[in-house]
Amino acid sequence: MARFNRYKEDVDLSALRSYCEEHGRVCLYSKGDVILQQGEIGRYIGFVLSGYLRYTTVTDSGNEAVVGFAFEGECVCDYNNSYQGLPSEISIVAGCDTKIMQSEFKKVKSLIEASMPGFHGNVSDALFREIYKRYLEFYRKTPTQRYIDLLSKHPDIFDIVTMRDIASYLQVTPVHLCRIRKKMFEFK
Repeated sequence: MARFNRYKEDVDLSALRSYCEEHGRVCLYSKGDVILQQGEIGRYIGFVLSGYLRYTTVTDSGNEAVVGFAFEGECVCDYNNSYQGLPSEISIVAGCDTKIMQSEFKKVKSLIEASMPGFHGNVSDALFREIYKRYLEFYRKTPTQRYIDLLSKHPDIFDIVTMRDIASYLQVTPVHLCRIRKKMFEFK
């Protein structure tokens, strides 16, 4: 899944990836395994070697909502909360059998603070820009427009991610997503 998370274009994560490769370990997770539970402080940072993860939060009604994904080659963690030692506002869950190269976050934080001046601010800024853009898209675009954008940028997403997770990410019900898809096929 190429370029799902745009922050990677603004920040060079190669030093973190190299650190994880040198000092980390490969961890295997089965579909549904929780890598980080909402309310806990994140202890790990990693890079997805295969599979994908979904970032979720629990709504006031107790339902799980998908707020993001991490695909092969992407960094996975709740960066800002982990960096600050704060409880996570999200859970990170394996969307399928997933392999991650991961390291302890506190060791990566020490590396950042010792030898990467300005890195934390750059990552925080890039993540803020991405999240803010997504937030505004929920006001600027209809669910159909968000679906079209998602599909145009990631035409293979339905081959990787369940329809239920995509619907949640788009903030529609699976039934509504089916209607959107049906309508799109009728116009082709």
